[in-house]
Amino acid sequence: MNCRRTVFPLLVFLLSLAGCSNYRVFVQGVDLDHFMPSQTAPMDSRTMKREGAYHNDRGVLLEKEGDLDGALKQYRLARRKDPTLTRAYINAGNVYIKLNQLGQAEELYLQALEREPEQPQALNNLAWVYIIRRKNLPAAIGLLERAIKADRENRYLYLDSLGWALYRKGREEEAISTLKSALEETPLAENYLRGEAHYHLSLIYHERGEEEAAADHLKKSLELYPSPERAKLGNGE
Repeated sequence: MNCRRTVFPLLVFLLSLAGCSNYRVFVQGVDLDHFMPSQTAPMDSRTMKREGAYHNDRGVLLEKEGDLDGALKQYRLARRKDPTLTRAYINAGNVYIKLNQLGQAEELYLQALEREPEQPQALNNLAWVYIIRRKNLPAAIGLLERAIKADRENRYLYLDSLGWALYRKGREEEAISTLKSALEETPLAENYLRGEAHYHLSLIYHERGEEEAAADHLKKSLELYPSPERAKLGNGE
């Protein structure tokens, strides 16, 4: 019996179950499993690519279970088996962000973009590294604009990040307009993304001294995606 042929369908089945895991990693209040989910690889009949996809998808499973070190090992094996597998670079970068190793994450996203220069998730996630660090903000804005151009059908995925990058750069009115566009364009089912846009608007309005608008957006954010830590802000804690 070919063990690899039997294990891989089982892995895919387990991955579907793993979506129900309660494991979450937050960086600066951002639920990274919602914001930058690691993804399985496309199947390919060639042996090396098939093995690369196998290790990538095993890494996704381990990551969902909270075994970040194990996930990194699998993503490393995936890249070794198939150096062209962009998904394995992005997924590894996501784990390094969860470990707060931003330099490693940046390097992996850059390597992903060497292979696919307009890969929207790599563009978005590299921009997020710059936003977290509060540096290279013009580059972050440019990366997000490229992501929107590369994935126009799903541009709503990048609008919240773009709005926040614009605000960090001091372009306040553009930031508010972009975040409002995010709320208009994001599907109603995307509670997390809509909650993030409301939350960022609440922070901006609070900084402007517009407390009524800030409180309204914070309330809507918490209704969409409850967060005890963010609820404390609304109570003045």
